[in-house]
Amino acid sequence: MFVEQLQALCRQPSVSAQNLGLYETAELVGKFLKETGFIVEMFSPSKGPPIVFAELPSRIGTRTLVFYNHYDVQPVEPLELWKNPPFSATVDDGKVYARGASDNKGNIISRLMSISAFLKATGTVPCNLKWVIEGEEEIGSPHFSEFITRYKERLTGDSAIWEFGGLDYEDRPLVTLGLKGMLYVEFRVQTALKDSHSARAAVVENPAWRLVRMLDTITDEDGRIMVEGWYDDVRPFTQEELEAIRAMPLEEHSIRDELGVKNFLFGLTGFEFKKAFYGNPTANIAGIWSGYTGPGHKTVLPSVAQAKMDFRLVPNQDPVKLAGKLRQHLVRHEFADVEVNLQAENPAARTPIDARIAKIAARAGREVFRKEPVTLVTSAASGPMHYFTNTLGLPTVAIGCNHAKSNTHAPNENQRIDVFVKGSKWIARVIEEFAKPPT
Repeated sequence: MFVEQLQALCRQPSVSAQNLGLYETAELVGKFLKETGFIVEMFSPSKGPPIVFAELPSRIGTRTLVFYNHYDVQPVEPLELWKNPPFSATVDDGKVYARGASDNKGNIISRLMSISAFLKATGTVPCNLKWVIEGEEEIGSPHFSEFITRYKERLTGDSAIWEFGGLDYEDRPLVTLGLKGMLYVEFRVQTALKDSHSARAAVVENPAWRLVRMLDTITDEDGRIMVEGWYDDVRPFTQEELEAIRAMPLEEHSIRDELGVKNFLFGLTGFEFKKAFYGNPTANIAGIWSGYTGPGHKTVLPSVAQAKMDFRLVPNQDPVKLAGKLRQHLVRHEFADVEVNLQAENPAARTPIDARIAKIAARAGREVFRKEPVTLVTSAASGPMHYFTNTLGLPTVAIGCNHAKSNTHAPNENQRIDVFVKGSKWIARVIEEFAKPPT
């Protein structure tokens, strides 16, 4: 039944970057929640699709656990690399293949399966449950703050479970305690009113060259971000966090094999690799384009050049403050003409290692998967977790039903059915243990 429910949800497109199918998907998610027994509300922000808010009171427990998920997905391109249509939800070799099967629809349905099992067995759930499912996570949650402001008093709880999580390359359960922050910007350089013949490149500035020269000022050859004051507020790892990072299994060989790379930047390996991956701010060029990019050749002098960058941030770095420093940097380096458009901003979030929910999640993972869990001080990814940890004061962990080769954000995204089921059992054990009074 629940695999079929996952297929139904995956067959409904919900690409936030393209405003595709979001309202229909919100309605479908709300329908599934109501059928399970939740009281469901739809919050409509000033712009963008609905945010689903659901509550399920317990008749036997007093503690409250808050879930966060998202129903939107990444674009499917490039289509030619998919072995099945991306919204077909084809089952093959024990996996459901679809955009969103792993990120994040698999986790939504897997959690519904856990809750349905409690209701079927006992008629109630061990603790009060609240659930937030938004539709713009993949584009930086630009309107999520409106929801938090409106619902802050109703989002009180004791802890929260984030939207993703699952197994590493060795099928060990992962308990993730935080996320990096994100500043996402788009740069635009225009040097003429229109494109023209490339013969004019002798006398008219090419915007692509100007853009490249501007980008070259942002980092040095060692990858250090050269924007003045970028590292001023960085909070270093605590000694306890460093010990947890040192104890983490080393997966660099798995990442190398998956990506087909021989070495990592600057020869990073071992503990320094892990510390850099989880603790370093980054400046990544996500896309750059200008002029003619089709087949064959076209001798054109473009008038506009653009680039997208994502900056990953660590605790205490303020993305709005850093956006101001970035603009000042451009002016200081004589690139004041470059347009800077902020597209997303989220501070980093981190839950203490000794938080009760973190210990419960690790114990439950050990029981269900019969392997020693791996605690990640933080994920290298980003998201709006800071609203839960910083604004609402909820210790938050990320656990779920994903697996290491789910191809999240890539063609042939998939959800292993066996992990889908065991991930549901993991969530159930966490709910059960969390409902007990703290000792």
